[in-house]
Amino acid sequence: MMKISTSQYYKTLNEHMNNQQAKIAELQSQLSTGKKNVTPSTDVKATTSSLKISTVISAQEDYINTLKNINAGYAEEEIAMSSMTNMIRRMQDIAIAGANQTYSQGELNLFANEVQGYLDDVRGLANTKDSNGHYIFSGTKTTTKPFVKQADGSTVYQGNQSEIKLSLEGGYKLPISISGHKLAGSIERRDALGAVTTNVDMFKVMEDFAAALKSNTLTDIQRGSEELFLVAKNLGANMVENGIRQKLVSEREIIAEDKILIYKSLLSNAQDVDYASAITQLSSDMLALEAAQSTFSKVSQLSLFNYIN
Repeated sequence: MMKISTSQYYKTLNEHMNNQQAKIAELQSQLSTGKKNVTPSTDVKATTSSLKISTVISAQEDYINTLKNINAGYAEEEIAMSSMTNMIRRMQDIAIAGANQTYSQGELNLFANEVQGYLDDVRGLANTKDSNGHYIFSGTKTTTKPFVKQADGSTVYQGNQSEIKLSLEGGYKLPISISGHKLAGSIERRDALGAVTTNVDMFKVMEDFAAALKSNTLTDIQRGSEELFLVAKNLGANMVENGIRQKLVSEREIIAEDKILIYKSLLSNAQDVDYASAITQLSSDMLALEAAQSTFSKVSQLSLFNYIN
């Protein structure tokens, strides 16, 4: 009976020492890496929590990249519309000068050629592509060139009035771009009595203004001046909308970045070692191991003494 009891006690002490050594080795590893050795077998809850938080962080990072790409597109829109606005302002100056009737026909022709050059430049800007090669002012028809010059010099819009929208957190639908139809505008053209006769866009306004300068028709030049004011007003409204969208996206980026900081803090709590607690636990486990080794040594000596006797 004595041999069986001693053997069992010996086995128990040996297993206890092995467990303590394993715990010490694990703590030493954690202290050296700064990370908890969390696995499904050792801590199911911590492992599940870490995976969920990591997935959320990854989704937020993807969301931020999407917002950055959208804002880059807004910046391209803003640059294009700002350049258009500068050209329209110059044409307004020309309209004021042309209406004074102090310039010769040769000088008016030079003005007309300048306006025609601006018309071509504005059309080119309206056909701007983003970094992916998609037209930014064609509505949802992003692979279709939106504004095409016809044989008679007129400009035809080939995009649509729809706008691609992105679903943001909270259910808000954010338009990614301004359609070409909205960009070109729709201006009511009136006769001498004030009745609306037709609707024209900014390209028709510029086209007819250039023709009015070449023909030196005062009423048409004056009409051009009034319509160019409305063109500039429409571009200004689109730029304000663009600025609001940029601000909204920037705010969403900040919110998403703040969320990532919070989630990373939660992930750190689940994965990172609490050095003070780990060192305290290590000291405690080492003392327990030393006690077990001391007991094991005494039992071994007692067993040997009994065997000799």
